[in-house]
Amino acid sequence: MHTLGPADWSPDALSARAQIAEAFYRFGIGHDEARADVAASCFTADVVYEVARGSAEAFTRFDGRALVQERLTAIFAETADQRRHLIGDVLVEELDLVAGTASALAFGVVTVAADGLSLGASVFYTGDLRREQDGVWRFATFFIGMDDFAGRRPQAGESTS
Repeated sequence: MHTLGPADWSPDALSARAQIAEAFYRFGIGHDEARADVAASCFTADVVYEVARGSAEAFTRFDGRALVQERLTAIFAETADQRRHLIGDVLVEELDLVAGTASALAFGVVTVAADGLSLGASVFYTGDLRREQDGVWRFATFFIGMDDFAGRRPQAGESTS
């Protein structure tokens, strides 16, 4: 994470920052609503998607949007609870409007409603994004670092590419 300093706050940069934040939010809400198509739309076709628990060492990795969508579909079929991803504190660390690239991070918590309400996980997200031909900023790399996870992780999430 960078220290606070001057940045591009032009209308184009503000628009890009808002679109990048929306990519995080849309992923979370797509996940919550068991919409693998919506969540997967936040990623480039060649995304590298990794998940870790309690360390920087990923326990799973999916290469490509199609595999992410397939694995998320399997995860949603396996879980019987209602999750709510509360993603905030989005920081755009690098933004190059000319190249159409960015790096960003966010924090979040995931609540779980099943036999009451509980905290499922506290999470750190980081990603590198590209602005694609359609003008949409999508994650080319996406890392989910869970500080910890309450309950049993879906087995579908343990698959590797």
